[in-house]
Amino acid sequence: MRLLLLVLGIIPLKADQPNILMILADDMGYGDLGCYGSLQIETPVLDKLAAAGIRCTDGYVCANVCAPSRAGLLTGRHPQRFGFEHNLNKAFPTLPERLGIPVEQKTIADHLKKAGYRTSIIGKWHVGDSVPGMLPNARGFDYFFGMHAGSHHYFPKAENNKLFRNEDPVTEIDHPYLTDWFTHEAIGQMTPAEQPFFCFLSYNTPHTPMQAKEEDLAKFAHLKGRRRQTYAAMQWCMDVNIGRILAHLEKTDQLENTLIVFYSDNGGSVTASHACNAPLNGMKGSFFEGGIRVPFIFHWPKGLPSGATFEHPFSSLDLLPTFIAAAGAPELPHRIKVGKKWQTITDGKNLLPHLRNQNAKPPHEVLFWRMTMRGAAIREGDWKLLVNVHTPPALYNLADDISEQNNLYQKMPEKVADLWLKLNHWQESLEDTPHWQEAPYWQGYNRKLYTHDYWLTQPARDEEYLGIR
Repeated sequence: MRLLLLVLGIIPLKADQPNILMILADDMGYGDLGCYGSLQIETPVLDKLAAAGIRCTDGYVCANVCAPSRAGLLTGRHPQRFGFEHNLNKAFPTLPERLGIPVEQKTIADHLKKAGYRTSIIGKWHVGDSVPGMLPNARGFDYFFGMHAGSHHYFPKAENNKLFRNEDPVTEIDHPYLTDWFTHEAIGQMTPAEQPFFCFLSYNTPHTPMQAKEEDLAKFAHLKGRRRQTYAAMQWCMDVNIGRILAHLEKTDQLENTLIVFYSDNGGSVTASHACNAPLNGMKGSFFEGGIRVPFIFHWPKGLPSGATFEHPFSSLDLLPTFIAAAGAPELPHRIKVGKKWQTITDGKNLLPHLRNQNAKPPHEVLFWRMTMRGAAIREGDWKLLVNVHTPPALYNLADDISEQNNLYQKMPEKVADLWLKLNHWQESLEDTPHWQEAPYWQGYNRKLYTHDYWLTQPARDEEYLGIR
């Protein structure tokens, strides 16, 4: 078997390659895990995972809404580089082959498959299905079970669902609740084998529609407000299911050498699901911290420290080069020259030396975000410049003002000018322009994101939580 793999050019580069499990929550609030301060939502499994691994305080995603965030994490490139800047909009007049991650872009699965991994994605895709070449099985994934779109009812019916197993529509319901079903499918991809596995478990929990099992709702009956109660129940269910996965990995002697990363695709949606991002200001869709800073947990007993906290800023774009390094595969170049122009191959950095305390420097000196027609942001050290098209620009010192309440824009013109210039230079480096834009409705929605008065402290256990004060 190893000889055959060698001939095919996919022989594992080293015998102790770790399994890699990437678990992504959907629209989860920064403050909605026990290990991130929640007083209302119990997440004992994830709390234990963080305590035995590395809990990150300043982990960011590359976009403030679902689809471009996922496009970036899958490619390790700023999605703006290939025109993926907004959530998918099939009503926008563009060519079908442009409405998603372009087929020439390589994904995490492409790279890890080449390094000898069995690859699978379970759950939400949401990065393009307009042409066959954009679907998961054409993007390096050996196995796919889930939905192409951005949301799905949690109680699917045989005659009414949008689920696929690889390229075939699902016609029979094996599990009545989707989070349980996704977990079952993921566990099926984590069997011990000669090749290590890479599994991307892309939960849609706790994205709308707000639907939970009755037994989970009962656990949070004390919470006032049905939507917050449902959100808490959905979070609990996801935590229980992650416990099932850890139990399987331990039972099959794989937990010790499985690199697990858990995080959310963007900040919590306060208005839709009553998520709580405290102490961060803002929510999904905004460039406030509550829209782009998310919980990040790393767990790999064989390869990473235990019981650590990592406080340097980093990005979901860093996961691709980190996974490649963990797999022992050749490092990707940051840029290559194509003709007379330079093309960025990856915007991410290998986090392993930083997580292992082998490199005390921050992985990045500066991080960038942009959504055309909505705004942009840059963070350098503790300083953050936020440029929203509907409100005046703002400058914050996050070390002193994590909740972004004290706008220093008028008081520090030199710092503003420096950050503006760096943001402009980054935008000038982008190789493409947006391939589509969102519907006009979202302009009004965007403006409201910056005028809400968000909770900046955790609500008490029995306190009514309505998403705003």
